[in-house]
Amino acid sequence: MTADDAADARERTVIRRLEPADWELSRRVRLAALAEAPFAFMSTLERELGFEDRVWRERLGSATAASFLAWHDGEPAGMATGKVEDPDDEFAVPLAWQLVGMWVDPRARGLGVADALVEAVAGYASAAGAPKLVLWVTEVNDRARAFYQRMGFSLTGARQPVRPTEPDHWEEQMIRQLR
Repeated sequence: MTADDAADARERTVIRRLEPADWELSRRVRLAALAEAPFAFMSTLERELGFEDRVWRERLGSATAASFLAWHDGEPAGMATGKVEDPDDEFAVPLAWQLVGMWVDPRARGLGVADALVEAVAGYASAAGAPKLVLWVTEVNDRARAFYQRMGFSLTGARQPVRPTEPDHWEEQMIRQLR
């Protein structure tokens, strides 16, 4: 891809924060993500297929989180959420926000969609006063780890199982300074 092609692809990407009224679209993209990359998330497709409509609305109406949808050429192409770090988490970073639920449709990978989603979450978290943004990436996802490093994240050394039911499937924490 030439520099002109990359610039053109970025211009065809629009990022918008999702609101509770967008719950059906959010649900559709999240379920697509869980189906396409089940190894990348702490949740499962089976679990989230059982969520009531109310749960999907509540996810988008939280005062301590913000979800963003990427549109590329007018089609949903990816999603990411930023949320306040849980202070009770064993690996919590004080005052930080956490990037979760990051996914880009395979047809839109390499087009700058992921970059735009990370920057949307980082900008929102920074505007909310967060000095750092953290995330967890599975150890088997080398492409994602390389991408996050390119976006300014570095490994913290913290590791944990992705799910308690899968003790051999690990993820690593990464962190990025926002200010």
